[in-house]
Amino acid sequence: MMDEVRACINSNYDLYKSISDPRDMSEHQVGDAWVERNFKIREFYLLRDDSTGQFIGAGSFQVLGTFAYIGYFYIKNNFQRKGYGPFLMKFLEQHAIDSKKKDLRLFVHEKATWARKFYEKMGFVIYSSNKHEILSINKGILVPFYEEGSLLMKKKL
Repeated sequence: MMDEVRACINSNYDLYKSISDPRDMSEHQVGDAWVERNFKIREFYLLRDDSTGQFIGAGSFQVLGTFAYIGYFYIKNNFQRKGYGPFLMKFLEQHAIDSKKKDLRLFVHEKATWARKFYEKMGFVIYSSNKHEILSINKGILVPFYEEGSLLMKKKL
């Protein structure tokens, strides 16, 4: 099923290619090495459209110490703004609650205004925009996941 996850992520590549640091683009156009590395450290969930049977979204979930973390959250371009994003996010939030976590965190690129607006609508607030501060949280637990220009967002559960 990781091919389906990869397809959801790669479908959004064009949204990020003009705003992301070139060194981070391998996180937005992912290949086999990405699959092998991430399958071992994350739980992935796929969202399927009932009418077509097509996989249209993916989200990753990890417990990182005291909080739950969403590392990848993508809805395929032609299915965005149709209510699928909130459905997937609510599922991941419930998973965090079931995992006894008090908050959920994720990164959003500061220039990805569409994503930031969505997360804010879902109840997330900016926790930090300071790279040094973000990278020092819980002895650097977020270092492997940070991309240049990222804001850390948080939602209390």
